[in-house]
Amino acid sequence: MTLRDYLTIARRRWPIIVACALVAAAVTWFLTPAQTSEAEVAPSYTATATLLVGSGGPTELVSIDRLALFVKTGEIPTRAAEVLGFDGDPAVLASQVTVTPDPAAAALTISASDADGARAAATANAFADETVAFFEKDRPGAGGATVSVLQVATPIPDEIGGGFVVPPSRLLRTAMAGFIGLLLGFALALVIQRVDSRLRTRDDVHAALRLPIIAEVPRLSQAQKRKASIMVAADPLDPYSDAHRAARTALMHTVSRKMTDDYTARRAASAERGGTATGARLILVTSANASEGKTTTVANLAASFAETGQRVLVLDADLRSPDTHSLFDVPQGAGISDFITDPGDVPLEALVRPTSVPGVRIITAGTRLTHPASLASRMGHLLEEVRGMADVVIIDSAPLLAASDVFDVLPIVDTVLLVVRSGRLTDVAAHRVAELLGRFQVPISGVVLVGARGRRADGYGYGSGHGYGHGDTKKRKRERSARVEADRSPRSTRADASTQFAGSKDGAWPFSPQADGAPDDAALSRRARRTSSSA
Repeated sequence: MTLRDYLTIARRRWPIIVACALVAAAVTWFLTPAQTSEAEVAPSYTATATLLVGSGGPTELVSIDRLALFVKTGEIPTRAAEVLGFDGDPAVLASQVTVTPDPAAAALTISASDADGARAAATANAFADETVAFFEKDRPGAGGATVSVLQVATPIPDEIGGGFVVPPSRLLRTAMAGFIGLLLGFALALVIQRVDSRLRTRDDVHAALRLPIIAEVPRLSQAQKRKASIMVAADPLDPYSDAHRAARTALMHTVSRKMTDDYTARRAASAERGGTATGARLILVTSANASEGKTTTVANLAASFAETGQRVLVLDADLRSPDTHSLFDVPQGAGISDFITDPGDVPLEALVRPTSVPGVRIITAGTRLTHPASLASRMGHLLEEVRGMADVVIIDSAPLLAASDVFDVLPIVDTVLLVVRSGRLTDVAAHRVAELLGRFQVPISGVVLVGARGRRADGYGYGSGHGYGHGDTKKRKRERSARVEADRSPRSTRADASTQFAGSKDGAWPFSPQADGAPDDAALSRRARRTSSSA
């Protein structure tokens, strides 16, 4: 991994890193004392008594090493045990004492170590005092030595050499704990990043699917989610709506690509002749898994196509979980499954219903949904027949990895649009989707990334900043009121209002009449001026 990868992980997982640092600092602050003394942190104490050794006369030689032997064995340990009240073997007590002879200085040092400093000093002093008392009398083999106490034992904390010493300041301890927590949090972020392979960013999705991202749809606010409306029609100035217009433009003006390593163009022959590939008429919208925003994308794409004056037909071909009709305020009834089951019973034109969005019609999933997989395999005749019923046909299909229904429809459509919700698709699932689409050699326009992270901003030119209509709030309110009134008018009036809106500055891109039957730019501008003046 490069430094950039680590920085990306830190930026993505910063709440985990910060949380670990704060928890470590808080625990250290509240669970450790405000100030620690040196005595409190010392693990043990050592007390040392120093004895001077003198000779009985000028001709008598005193062996300092032999005197050390007297201190560790025999009568002196027994006397010291009685003084200290030691109930065990005096030899055990003597093993806790260290006697160091110094012949050059004619001295003995008696040291004792213990976790209790007072007990260590008492042990060393007891052995020193009993040694002095023992040699007050002449002892055989001692050379008439005389012993006196030069310094009594005092407990001294043992220093921890070469290890970690806990700082006495609480603030310093807290800062060090926070830094250690920061490192642990970053390590935890690396582990989670390794385990959690969900795709969240544009680069992640592009790298996993090897497909272009043609639109990034921002997240909706909670209030907008509760409305459950088609945002392109309900709030055309929102960045959410503009994102779907970007997807519509890509579908109309970009060359679809097959899932191969070199992105082989679907219309290679046209490209060789120098021509430009036109927009697909039969658009299949799918996703890898359920609940990725596929149906909502279908509804908003249909509304954005209708803004350009094109006739749009939506097919609710997700026969396992049909709910596209609910977004368009159309009740479920006879539809695709009924036509496929008995084509001669009801003509296809009779199944087409108007929706709440001007210029958009729908054929619902139908009522005979007992065997959706078998119904999807017989949808070829229906798709060929609906080609002549609209300018754009948008098909809402089942998810690729959740059902096999969509694979029977893939070879028939003109292009495929893949919807991916940020943080929902895993890396393994993305590679599986790329493998399936590559196996079928399906022409694909690209990916719509739903729920992309980022700061929501006002539509260009319609907020409080500079741009078209800056500061003209009343005018925008009048235009919105006019659109609402147009939606409430008869269908012919709504269609005309939709055409006017498509040419206004608030709407989508105006296209040439030769391409899609929409009015030319001059007519659109005249209609927009008449609408503004009348408002």
